[in-house]
Amino acid sequence: MPTNAERKTFGRERLLPGMYTLNLEATEGLAVKMNGEASLFVHAYVKLRDSKIQQMPEPFSLSTDEYLTDQGKVVIDCEWRVRAVLRPLADLMRQNVDPHEVMWFYYDDDWSRDADECHTFFAVHDGRVVLESCNFSSETPLVLKRVEQEEEPIWHRHSYFDEALTRYWYRKFYTETLTGQLMMLRPDEPILYYYERPQAREFAKAVEFVTLIKMYRLLWVAAALLAAIAFPSIREIMGIAALVLFADILWRCWATRKVGQDS
Repeated sequence: MPTNAERKTFGRERLLPGMYTLNLEATEGLAVKMNGEASLFVHAYVKLRDSKIQQMPEPFSLSTDEYLTDQGKVVIDCEWRVRAVLRPLADLMRQNVDPHEVMWFYYDDDWSRDADECHTFFAVHDGRVVLESCNFSSETPLVLKRVEQEEEPIWHRHSYFDEALTRYWYRKFYTETLTGQLMMLRPDEPILYYYERPQAREFAKAVEFVTLIKMYRLLWVAAALLAAIAFPSIREIMGIAALVLFADILWRCWATRKVGQDS
């Protein structure tokens, strides 16, 4: 049975993006009080799982979490970080969602003035996002496990479908949920996983268009110079044309120097 010092936690390092699933191994032997009696985290989890939760605890309760179920009150007394792990799982149960059937996707992290750090996930079940933002503190038990791809899959293309599924849910999150759209609009421009920021796409298109115009004008300059070499009788005219065209390119470079930049 792991001690608190040995117990795996989410830690302070940035997590890898991708799909995670629930894994309660890190809560093995984790002591809590349930309705005033000594118990374990897993027993509290099973108690709430087997009850119909009618009301969740107050959002900022200081010492205990009180759940109202069809079997009466279930009062959980333990460290706030542990209660913060149980809450989102209980909220899923309240929605008749089995947390073990949920796909979790990491997308952000944050830190507080008191040096605490948290990792943020969204949760997917039955073809929809059931939680847009779920935070786990760096010191909480590591109850999520990243789904790793098989090194030698039986079916060669199966891993590509797995990655496509991950991309699908990240893009759906960023485009169809309020939290995801706010991630795209944040001024600090956080990392968007498996999704290209729209501004970046527009920037690339603008730069590509301007570059093509400049290359086209350079071809005209090259054509004028070649004509001047090939036909000495019109060398002066072609030279002047080449200078005019080159001056036009310089002007366009100056005029389009800020293309793609924020106004």
